[in-house]
Parts: sequence; structure tokens; C-alpha cells
Amino acid sequence: MRNKHIQQITLSGLLIALAILIPMMMPLKLMIGASTYTFASHVPVFIAMFISPYVAIMVTLGSALGFFISMPFVVFLRAFSHLSFSIPGSLYLQKHTLKDKKQTFIFNFIIALIHGTAEFLVVTLISTDGLNATILWQFFIFLGLGTMIHSMVDFFFSLSILKGLKIIK
Repeated sequence: MRNKHIQQITLSGLLIALAILIPMMMPLKLMIGASTYTFASHVPVFIAMFISPYVAIMVTLGSALGFFISMPFVVFLRAFSHLSFSIPGSLYLQKHTLKDKKQTFIFNFIIALIHGTAEFLVVTLISTDGLNATILWQFFIFLGLGTMIHSMVDFFFSLSILKGLKIIK
């Protein structure tokens, strides 16, 4: 039990370090107003979800810190909103195994839907001045749908890493 606890603390530290560095150092970034897409930015959080809820929470907070240091405040809030999917996702993964491609896709889609909805809501709630139908539509496309696509790509990238490290089958 003690070794497992030490292993989780060590993995948390490594994943938090990655989660802080990725938004600061990743050269592949796309910024469109409040919408930002940083390649692999969700990977540490997704990997942490497969380890434990505690690790997922800590890595999500570390990721938010990385965005706080390197991006506008709204992007930090979006990263903080990742708790909305990392907690339920990690709790699910603690009790269930993703057995096949269909179950994996459904899990990924639900996590991405929560993810996109949370980021859409965060930006909408702090952008109440001058909010109109056109802006809401742009938020829906770029923050809702765009985040869902980005989330799903990063999730499958995370699975490849987890399989390569033989953490999952």
C-alpha cells in the first residue's frame, strides 16, 4: 500500500510538472479570442484520470496554474473548469475498465461534452457585457464544439501514451 501511495505522489509530481510546462512551452498553439487550443494540454489530466481521482484533481489544479502563469485570466478559468470532467471521469475509471473501442469512444465523447460545456459556460458567464446571439454562436462553435474536438484528440493521444507505457491494455 505504501509503495502505491509513493508511486501516485511521484506520478502526480511528474504530471503536474508537464501540465504546467505544456501551456508555457508548447509551440503548437492556436488562439482565437477567448478560444485557445494548445496541443496536448489535456494529456496530463487525462493520464491522471486513469491513476486516481486524487491524482486527477492535483494535476488539473497544476494545469490551471500553468495556464494562469502563461495565458490570459479567462484561459486560466477555462483550465480550472476541467475539474468538471476530471473528477467524474476519474471516479468512473476507478470502478470501470474501458473494454472496447465503442465504450472508449462513448466515454471520450461524454467527457468531451462535459469539457466543452464547462468551458462554454465559463466564458459566457464572464463575458456578460455585450453578449449577443452572434457572440454566443461563436462561443458555441469555438469553445463548445472546438473544445470537444480538441478534448477528444488529446484523449486518444493520452490513450496511446498509456498503452505505450503499458499502464492500460
